Amino acid sequence: MTPTVSSRERWDVVVAGAGPAGLAVAAACATRGLRVALVAPHLRPWHQTYCLWADELDAAATALRGPAGGPALGVRYPETVVRTSSGQRSLGRGYARLHNDVVHGLLLDQFATGGGVSLPGTVTSVTEDAVGQQVTLTDGTALTAGLVVDARGGGPGSAQQRAWGERVTGDVGALVPSGSALFMDWVTLRDPATPQPPVFLYGMALDDGTTLLEATSLAARPPVPLPHLRDRLHRLMAEAGLRTAEDPERVAIPLDAAVRRGAGVPVGAAAGLVHPATGYSVATSLRTGSVVADAVQAGADAAAVRALVRGARRRATLGLFALGREVLLGLDEEQTDTFFSTFFTLPPSAWNAYLDTGSPPSAVAATMWRVARALPPAGRRSLATGVVRAARPRRAGGT
Repeated sequence: MTPTVSSRERWDVVVAGAGPAGLAVAAACATRGLRVALVAPHLRPWHQTYCLWADELDAAATALRGPAGGPALGVRYPETVVRTSSGQRSLGRGYARLHNDVVHGLLLDQFATGGGVSLPGTVTSVTEDAVGQQVTLTDGTALTAGLVVDARGGGPGSAQQRAWGERVTGDVGALVPSGSALFMDWVTLRDPATPQPPVFLYGMALDDGTTLLEATSLAARPPVPLPHLRDRLHRLMAEAGLRTAEDPERVAIPLDAAVRRGAGVPVGAAAGLVHPATGYSVATSLRTGSVVADAVQAGADAAAVRALVRGARRRATLGLFALGREVLLGLDEEQTDTFFSTFFTLPPSAWNAYLDTGSPPSAVAATMWRVARALPPAGRRSLATGVVRAARPRRAGGT
């Protein structure tokens, strides 16, 4: 039953969107005693496969569950491997896959226990006047809030990461080492006789005994067609004698979508916080909840909260990542393999910094410099060409 709200009610926070970022903000605000309304078409658990580093999952578990404990928020893979033409390498950092139903249920329970009110629908406009920020829903419902958090996702973007995933049965030991997550394999899907877009194999064991395998295009403009990824993965499955267990998973992540503008405070993909060169976002989204809630509780206005979510330092970091994305877009299969062969020979502190949107720009710039110095001459020339190309203005997208 849809709750009845009065247009005269004033909310401390109205959250538009119930993805990981939106629900994390709504739950954190409600647990702090703020009056929160959450507007979303539905509150069903997320269907995407969300992954992050194991230490990021540990940090999220501590922040979301507190000392009370409870069910595991995800499954951990103690070893993470990368495979390039130079060989297989263990990264020395654990990987993790989110248990969507557990995390979603935990956040929803925190939201409800804190007195949050959910309204089914879609926000069509956010404006601001002397009274506060005004939200209008498609059915005409109007809400007034001290702060509106926009978690409705980003735009389409001209560059995308795409993947075709299959849950398979059969012997995958040669592809995904037991107990490990296969982070990147730039070798197995390649056909040396046929130049193709750079695509890597990604994989991990699932709770039901199947294995998720994905043919993934890290970044491409225009995006690599999903049927191309499907066909390359299916050829591998046929060669390895693997069978499909469930429906496929189709992934399309915009990497250069414009930040949502307007009176609300964007979070998650709406704030451009999808990593522009890797597509990762869920760890950042889960961290955002407490940041926003603490600021609102302390009396911060929209401008102050916006600066916390996407301040000057983070914008500088994202700008460097966007440069890295543009460089990757111009590399062919061999050049991409060489790039990552070099990238993961750096000290873990260097490549870890490059994979986190919360890293200081100085650390990201240092990693980019180290990669450039470590590449062979041909790789440095490709990198230089990519940097020059990235400096040219584009008409669409943006970070």
